[in-house]
Amino acid sequence: MVKMEDLESKFFDQTWNMKNRSQIINRLKETNYDIIIIGGGITGAGIAREASMRNLKVVLLEMQDFAAGTSSRSSKLAHGGIRYLGLGDIDLVKEATRERNWMREQCPTVRPIPFLFIHMDGGKYKKRDIIGAVKFYDFLSDKDSEFKNYKQHQWYKPDEIIEMEPEFIREGNLGGAVYYDNNVDDARLTIETIKEAVIRGADAINYCKVTSYKKSNGKIIGVHCRDLETCSDLEIKGTLVVNATGIWTDTMIENYPEDIPKPLIRPTKGVHIQFRRKHVKNNMATIIRSITDDRAFFVLPRNEFTLIGTTDTDYTSDLAHPFCTKEDADYLIESVKHYFPNAELDYKNIISTYAGIRPLVMQKGKSESEVSRNHLIFFSLDGLLTITGGKLTTWRAMAEDLFVKIEEKKLFANIKREPHFSRQKFIIGLNKEEWSKYLERSGLQLGEDITDHLYQQYGKGALKILDMIKNDKLLLEKLIEENNFTKAEILYTLRYELTPHLIDVFCRRTEMALWIHHKKASEVAEKVANIMQKEYSWDDNTKTKEINQYLEYINKTVSFIH
Repeated sequence: MVKMEDLESKFFDQTWNMKNRSQIINRLKETNYDIIIIGGGITGAGIAREASMRNLKVVLLEMQDFAAGTSSRSSKLAHGGIRYLGLGDIDLVKEATRERNWMREQCPTVRPIPFLFIHMDGGKYKKRDIIGAVKFYDFLSDKDSEFKNYKQHQWYKPDEIIEMEPEFIREGNLGGAVYYDNNVDDARLTIETIKEAVIRGADAINYCKVTSYKKSNGKIIGVHCRDLETCSDLEIKGTLVVNATGIWTDTMIENYPEDIPKPLIRPTKGVHIQFRRKHVKNNMATIIRSITDDRAFFVLPRNEFTLIGTTDTDYTSDLAHPFCTKEDADYLIESVKHYFPNAELDYKNIISTYAGIRPLVMQKGKSESEVSRNHLIFFSLDGLLTITGGKLTTWRAMAEDLFVKIEEKKLFANIKREPHFSRQKFIIGLNKEEWSKYLERSGLQLGEDITDHLYQQYGKGALKILDMIKNDKLLLEKLIEENNFTKAEILYTLRYELTPHLIDVFCRRTEMALWIHHKKASEVAEKVANIMQKEYSWDDNTKTKEINQYLEYINKTVSFIH
């Protein structure tokens, strides 16, 4: 087994970036891979990490940017899914809570958040239901598990609820429970998971679209691709091809097994809107039920902001470009205003919106919200291995289950591992005490907000960002005063991560598209584009094109406001 210190020494190799993209492409053409993974969301990223940990030669291919689909458009939670207890998905909740615990202990971008589950007079759940649910939730999480929950649940009386959440509606408040799940930057988690694989020897490329399969005697032995950055074609050879394309799963399957429904995927749209927390007036994360259709959704604090969502509606439009509509926003705002009567949720206070598509597996007779989040793995007759469904939180377990299928086929020798073998420390993992000591030795005075932000987002990567600031103090400059994003972290993502476009920086490498007010998008886009122009030697036309592409996206996310 490769030692962690040897992997850590490779963490800051400047090889997985745009300046070396042509070299990566050349390797794709020349290498015979064990596994070719199609899909660069969290599922594909987890498989790449798992494969590289089993000493297989693996390549990850993504037709957009990494995490550009569902894996950057979730509720930003690493959670067990307490509502699935009511659907009887006990095994799913057990698996998800344990994966949640592991991630929180090993990855700084996953951090605990208290959830308030209030017993409302006349509501769907009685006090005994809520107490039973949170108690069972904690039990499933911790029993016989190496990694434990952050804290155990606790029940609070109505007056204590009012003290904790004074702006929550008081009428009908009969007390409630507080339990714990986790916030996460989903796209950052995906990027760091891919980097784990790359550091272990995997290849990973974005904006490279698989156009068809290479076959011999009816079996897939590789893929034909289109490099969208250079508009050139290439062929990649491999023993096994894995379809981990999420909402695009059906487009990649040519031969459905008899027991698999066609189409397999039921796309549903989930929308989120973000306000400053002072406008929502919430303190904690809260589960509320829609006053329109009784669906449960979240009010989620994320630093000084609050994320509200999600909707859950069947979707038949463009899979790559879903957006929030006026109807989506009004649906969420109406119910939040009911539970937080003094909330200032006018359109003018909306910071940002985004929409994502869930790759739900078809289940006849069930509504969007009732469809199971369990995953499905199967081989097609031509040898394609497909994995789909599942939850963001269970990405590692999904990859492990996929390798059980691979082991059954005996495609590779000596890859079997003990259960949960890959629940190892993330290479990005950095103890908060280590971070504080490094910060103190640096002599830099960054301010608590920026230091917390860098640690939370980048873990061990924050050490390199500090070094960059020490060498050039101008990199400490904020891109915009009301947010904590600095020039240094932008340069870090360009030099240590494969980041071709401006929109990738805003939507996937950072959360700037979410956290910076849409009216300030143009101002900040210009500043980031200037950094990229210098680093990538862009001409003025390229810079203008990149800015316009990003602003077009932002304008569509808030088109209903204008």
